[in-house]
Amino acid sequence: MTYFLGKISQYLAKFQKIQPAYSALLGWLLISLVGLSACGQPANQSNVSTPISPPESDLSETELSQPESPTPNSAETQSPDRTESRVQRRVKIFFPIARSQDPTNVKSVWRTPSSQGVAQFAIAQLLAGPTSSEKQQGLATVPSLTGESNCGQDFTISINNGVAQLQFCRNMIHDGIADSVRTTTAIEKTLKQFSTVSHVIILDKNGNCLGDESGDNLCLGKGSTPVKLTPLSQIAINGFGPVNIGMTVDQASQAAGFDLIPVSSNPNPVCSYYKPTQLSEGLNANFMVRNGRIARIDIKDSRPTTVSGARVGDTENQVKSLYGERLQVNPLPNSEQGHFLTFVPQSQRDQNLRLKFATDGTKVTQIIIGKRPEVDYIEGCLDIVPGGV
Repeated sequence: MTYFLGKISQYLAKFQKIQPAYSALLGWLLISLVGLSACGQPANQSNVSTPISPPESDLSETELSQPESPTPNSAETQSPDRTESRVQRRVKIFFPIARSQDPTNVKSVWRTPSSQGVAQFAIAQLLAGPTSSEKQQGLATVPSLTGESNCGQDFTISINNGVAQLQFCRNMIHDGIADSVRTTTAIEKTLKQFSTVSHVIILDKNGNCLGDESGDNLCLGKGSTPVKLTPLSQIAINGFGPVNIGMTVDQASQAAGFDLIPVSSNPNPVCSYYKPTQLSEGLNANFMVRNGRIARIDIKDSRPTTVSGARVGDTENQVKSLYGERLQVNPLPNSEQGHFLTFVPQSQRDQNLRLKFATDGTKVTQIIIGKRPEVDYIEGCLDIVPGGV
């Protein structure tokens, strides 16, 4: 193009000497060609608006908590003038780590909701457990739900003013405090990924705070006094309310909120029984203390319940329906019809602990918790200190 413009300029100079009219015509032609040359050049790249696909990334909490809409099958390419990106929603499910000594140690995996209600979907996936490949990677399940539902489904969930309240409609069996912590941690982590959730309340089938052994339902904000041992405290495999197996008498008294006093006027330091004072609302329970520490607790009171909901006075069938195949049934020594229904934990950490139901053949007469071998002694301290305690 530069070559041709040069030639035209030469001809224009010649024609200016010969014919003015032709000179004007050629000038107009030169201006037109210059304009044509400018139009043929590439435009400034910074002024071009080209649609760009959004990068593939994890969804933000805000996107996860937006109102429900039909879920697209894949990430959608958007132009820059779009203010919302309709990417595929995914949610995190937090599972416990199988062999971790820390019960708060969890790990997340991704799931893609197939229906409305991402929080509902997330908890359902948590209860369904990890896939076989995820289990091989060290992820563990939370305790399964057992028994009949009192609401027609496994659980209900509501989110109001930043508070997610999850209530189970079936029984959930825990092996102990550590197992309860694993469950509550997994649930809280799973629900708190949503920007609309800042606090989580977890309730059992009866509306009590899951894993709260104080009896005060602290998760509901009802506990205005220090945690104490009451007739409504829960019985776990490793303790009764705030009193844990392995505590000293002083530690147990401080945790209970009242003194534990010896049953005998002359307690044997090797093994002896202690009982609650009158401040305990008539709680019918005895604490076996061996070598200065609580090794076993015998409960004959019908008011407290186990974590799974069993209590003194329940029938054998009721207890079996709560614990299923995880109960060992053995004849009760010195009884023609009675049984020991023994719950054996699966957790390696609690393998030395037992929860036992003594029955008369029909109903539970006593609940015994503690460590082995003391929890298995038929005569209690008399098996250790013959002739007196």
